[in-house]
Amino acid sequence: MNEEFVDVYDENKVKTGKIINRNDKDKLSENEFTLSVHCWIVNSKNEILITQRNRNLNRGGMWEDTHGGVKTGETSLEGMIRELKEELGINIEENELILVKTLKRKKVFRDCYVVFKDILVDSINFNDDEVMACKFVSIEEFKEIIKKGESTFTDFSQTIFNEIDIDKLKKEIKYED
Repeated sequence: MNEEFVDVYDENKVKTGKIINRNDKDKLSENEFTLSVHCWIVNSKNEILITQRNRNLNRGGMWEDTHGGVKTGETSLEGMIRELKEELGINIEENELILVKTLKRKKVFRDCYVVFKDILVDSINFNDDEVMACKFVSIEEFKEIIKKGESTFTDFSQTIFNEIDIDKLKKEIKYED
């Protein structure tokens, strides 16, 4: 059993001081939550980086965003930086991460980030046996992957891109390619 510990948060996303093993999330009460982080890397062509889960994992072979749980003592930003390094071998600075939405789901808060950056797929290293492949795709291509049942997302409305316009976000943060 994996001995990775996570902080417990209340319904307002405030740490309670309680710490649990990440595998014990089913023991949380209705008003207790853990924190996960999700990141979409968007290149200058407005393509998004999707990763393919290792076939040995639950939902193996499916395409998704880069994500993971925030460990005890980590901030959301620190957790996202660690996950990107662990899963893809890429270094992202705090100021490159844009928090676009926090989703409140059953027993988990999900901080959803976007990074605008051109990354060479050939330079990505899969370090932790969670990811076996990655590629940049257009939003329309990702919609098709979801429709075909090849993604951990069962519907495009579950993604942040259902609500967030990439070009509008770039203008809001004054991003220049």
